[in-house]
Amino acid sequence: MISKRKSAYAALTAVACLVLAGCSGGGATTNGNQEPAGDPVSGGTLRLIEGAPIAGFDPVQAFSSTTTPVTYSALYGDFLVPNPDTGVAECHMCETFESDDGGATFTVTLREGIAFTDGTPFDAEAVKFNWERIQDPELGSASVGFASQVEEIEVVDDLTLKLTMTAPNPGFVSNFIVYAMQWIASPTALEKGTEEFNKNPIGAGPFTLESWTPNGVTKVVRNDDYWEDGLPYLDGLEIQGVSDTTQRLNALLTGDVDAVMNSEASTSESAVQAGFVSHDYQFNGGTALMFNTEKAPFDDARARQAVAHALDLEALADASSGGYPSVPRTLFPEDSPYYSDIPLDQHDPEKAQELFDELAAEGAPLSFSFTMTPGPSQSSFDSIQSQLQGYDNVSVTADQRPANEAGVFTTAGDYQLTVSSAAFSEPNGRLWGMLHSKAGASNYSRFDDPETDAALDAAGASDDDEVRREQYAIVQERLVELAPYIIFNSYHNELLTTDQVQGILMYGYTTPRIAGVWLQQ
Repeated sequence: MISKRKSAYAALTAVACLVLAGCSGGGATTNGNQEPAGDPVSGGTLRLIEGAPIAGFDPVQAFSSTTTPVTYSALYGDFLVPNPDTGVAECHMCETFESDDGGATFTVTLREGIAFTDGTPFDAEAVKFNWERIQDPELGSASVGFASQVEEIEVVDDLTLKLTMTAPNPGFVSNFIVYAMQWIASPTALEKGTEEFNKNPIGAGPFTLESWTPNGVTKVVRNDDYWEDGLPYLDGLEIQGVSDTTQRLNALLTGDVDAVMNSEASTSESAVQAGFVSHDYQFNGGTALMFNTEKAPFDDARARQAVAHALDLEALADASSGGYPSVPRTLFPEDSPYYSDIPLDQHDPEKAQELFDELAAEGAPLSFSFTMTPGPSQSSFDSIQSQLQGYDNVSVTADQRPANEAGVFTTAGDYQLTVSSAAFSEPNGRLWGMLHSKAGASNYSRFDDPETDAALDAAGASDDDEVRREQYAIVQERLVELAPYIIFNSYHNELLTTDQVQGILMYGYTTPRIAGVWLQQ
């Protein structure tokens, strides 16, 4: 990782290297998987900080991101996991998850012999119950958009479900592991209500709840009846949720914890320099400003284009991440088979002012709110506000939301402009869900463009990389022209650990498969 400027933590990491046992002058990184330091051993308690305090244990509240994924993976296990060699999503708590009609329907066959810790079976009815709860807009799941791509969930037999999609989506499975449909809880326990479930959340995962202090520590202990032989390796975990990045880094540097979830590149730089290990993914796309294209003022493409022309993306990226990652120049990197030389950056101050003036002449100056939760979005807002002050006929105000609303307001469409992930690994899944008009509420920007739809469908229907490259080039052209997103930063999500933490396999945005984690003695 190359830094464009000195980290604010430089002095702190220098001191940390003097006091932390085993700290060396250089750290290590992994791209999602870690080479083991030896054979796994059992025992020990992992101390970890997630990105936010957990509000409760109902999987309907969950999302595979840097907020609370470890807690959910511990209690509920992992329905799908990526193949460590290929990165392709594969069944774990199921036997098959496949389509023979181009993604119009999927058949899901569950693994035999799995039970919840209350003794009830992990069967098709239980999975259907959980997935339909995520689809229920009244329950406010951040994953309702993804779940709503499924039109009907049918129980075929005790271990088999059939999913009928609202529109063919051959990339549905590859996208599945990003979302909360991964995590299945006991319907018997859920039906007791939120208060009782939070006292005793029941899953079929590798750990069970020992205690939970709201805004404090969550303790989970080994599930001795876990269905995977020999797992989990750990005796337990002590998990805290801390929204402040500086606090998380300090806890790691001073040895108070073994691992922290992180989404800021400057923090990663400091931790790696201090000798810690970064476990991350490499993504296409990146972090983006996302417009609500069905709500004024950004239902007018000229308003979106004006903002896109107005902003210096390098300055915006520097403000939000300390200058560490670069602004992605294209949607796919040059080593991708789908690369096309179609620049994403549209910075043109003169054109921006022309559009701001044009919109003002037709009614009123462009005025909008920027919706954010605690974290890096604040720096993004500060940069946007500062930059737009240099233009006439435009203003932006802050709309601050609590951390537990992350993902919820975008799914509900309750925003005008915000920061969102426009990152993806396999484009047939996430890119389709992000931009296709039939993707339901997972199309958070509500983008609706027939040319983009047709290109995404054609790319998904082809196995020919050249055909797919040509179709994704059309998608990139429309993305630049119509600006539902402004991609301004490389996407950065990771788990930072000491070198004692072994067996890391990452998936989603970003979840470690906690059953396989062990501590080197």
